[in-house]
Amino acid sequence: MRYTDAKDRLSRKYGELLSGMPNFEINKRPYPPGQHGLKRSKNSEYGLLLQEKQKLKHSYGVAEGQFRKYFAKAIKLKGPTGEVLIQLLETRLDNLVYRMGFAPTLPAARQLVNHGHVLVNGKVVDIASYIVKPGTELSLKEDIRNNEVVKSSLKNTPQVLEYISVQKEQFKGKLLQVPNRNQVPVIVNERLIVEFYSR
Repeated sequence: MRYTDAKDRLSRKYGELLSGMPNFEINKRPYPPGQHGLKRSKNSEYGLLLQEKQKLKHSYGVAEGQFRKYFAKAIKLKGPTGEVLIQLLETRLDNLVYRMGFAPTLPAARQLVNHGHVLVNGKVVDIASYIVKPGTELSLKEDIRNNEVVKSSLKNTPQVLEYISVQKEQFKGKLLQVPNRNQVPVIVNERLIVEFYSR
């Protein structure tokens, strides 16, 4: 089941702004949400492993069963399992639409994809989990380009990621390469996630 409650509660829960979440003033309330948020609590070893897994899962907005399938796929592919897992999640269509600045948040990017507003190499793809390959061009359909949310998002999103290129005026971008782990702006210890599933 995908998490659908207030996104800022998740970021406060983990004490950092999760990837794909809307910006908010985390310094204003730098403690977990809820009645007992100010109380300090110590995590068990299992709790720490679980927390890293949950952070990554929520960062990409995927359901538990889907996340397990990504992990199972990552084990079979060449390379460190944790890094491959992040690469699979990072190259999802909805995530790249967000990274390219076509939408202000990951849920908004997923909505653009689901409503058929995104073209992959010129063809409509409405599957958010579609894995994009290097060299693939993403673009927005004409009918959504005048949308104020889209235009504002593009205007306010700096081009900082090395593995994508974006032509804002043409509402299109390209995945240049599968990103290295240190290029992906996700704060998580993927080794602990591998350990979690190895228990």
